[in-house]
Amino acid sequence: MTTALTRRVLIFELIIAPLLLGGARPWAMALLALLVAIALVGQIIHQRKSPECGFSNAMRGICLAGGIACVWLALQTLPIWPSSLTLPFQTTSLALAPARTPDAVLYGMWLGAIVMLGATQNDLKNQLAVICRALVASAVLQAAIAFVLFAIDAPGTLWFVKTAHINDFTGTFANRNAFCALMAAGFFACLYLWQRPTGTLRDKLDRHGGWLALAILLFLSALASHSRAGILALIMGSLIFIWLAIPGRNRAKTLALLATVIVMTGAVFATPALTARFAQLARRDWLQRDDVWQSAITAIMHRPLTGYGPDGIAAALQYFASPGLNTQARWASSHNLWLDGLLVLGVPVFLLISGLVGYVLISALRDLAEQAKTRPQFALVMAVLTAFLVQSLFDGIATMPAVILPVAIMVGLVIHPYQTAHAPASSPQPATSRPAA
Repeated sequence: MTTALTRRVLIFELIIAPLLLGGARPWAMALLALLVAIALVGQIIHQRKSPECGFSNAMRGICLAGGIACVWLALQTLPIWPSSLTLPFQTTSLALAPARTPDAVLYGMWLGAIVMLGATQNDLKNQLAVICRALVASAVLQAAIAFVLFAIDAPGTLWFVKTAHINDFTGTFANRNAFCALMAAGFFACLYLWQRPTGTLRDKLDRHGGWLALAILLFLSALASHSRAGILALIMGSLIFIWLAIPGRNRAKTLALLATVIVMTGAVFATPALTARFAQLARRDWLQRDDVWQSAITAIMHRPLTGYGPDGIAAALQYFASPGLNTQARWASSHNLWLDGLLVLGVPVFLLISGLVGYVLISALRDLAEQAKTRPQFALVMAVLTAFLVQSLFDGIATMPAVILPVAIMVGLVIHPYQTAHAPASSPQPATSRPAA
């Protein structure tokens, strides 16, 4: 019962988070966190009633990383720090926007709880299929909303009039990169659901061709978002999925990889607006990300140990702006998830947290890769992680709840800290003779 409730909560989060502006608003995060907290309390009560269930070392590592992050975010807001550590800003705390710390702590606790809830689903193969179906449903819903808004020539999302990304598919998101990231995750889920059943290619097309059709629909929606980082992440994740899902090194794998590159690259060139956006990368007067990255690195070097706290990125980038950076805009992110992490937490804490999570995840993925029967699951998780990592290099939007949610759930499914409860072995009974009929 408790496991079923947890599964329903995860499915609901996958559906509702994109509809709530990606879950990025404080009120949306509070709603998402409330449902997860209820499910987590139920799991804790179930664990106390079942002593054979417990936390593995992997899950303890994740909890430790989350605890360190939350404690450090809270310490950054305290007015106890000497002026030598708060320079060049004249503040009494390390955090430049201490009022945003509760939101950041709530986000960190929600993210850790999602991983824990995903880890309670012991049957990786079946539970991953359920999560993938929910993910596909969420992505298709967003694609349908984007198609309808485009067809009626609506100037915004369902919730507000857009002032940016006017001609791009965004669904209920305010950002095309977030929309494309969800399309990519749904695309990989479709490939997994199509690849998962055994059989010949003809049998799969006959019985499960609908998943392939939905994958094509989601890919077209991703193209219509005109997100360069999102499309690059989708292509890289697709190549990883094909490489890992098809066993051995044979002609079929080579042809599949080559066909994927040709078809997807051709589709990009066949989309004029997206091609024009890639062509803009050659214009030095147009690109701003190199300037914001330079500004972020300068800010990190001036305060490498302590960071600037949640929502302190904008003030730090404004102060340490490079000569080419447009200071009229408010840079709430450095357009790089890893630079954002260093700016918020500081180098030591960020590296400690990244090391803990990375060690746990790599160990779990290594165990998964060693089992031939979990090859499709390993291919899916690696494709999703690859797309997430690629997009995180060019955009900080990867931390949006609706974007990181599929990654967190799949990480939890892979870690599986709760051991399946086994009935205690009964004592051997003496054999009894049965009278012959």
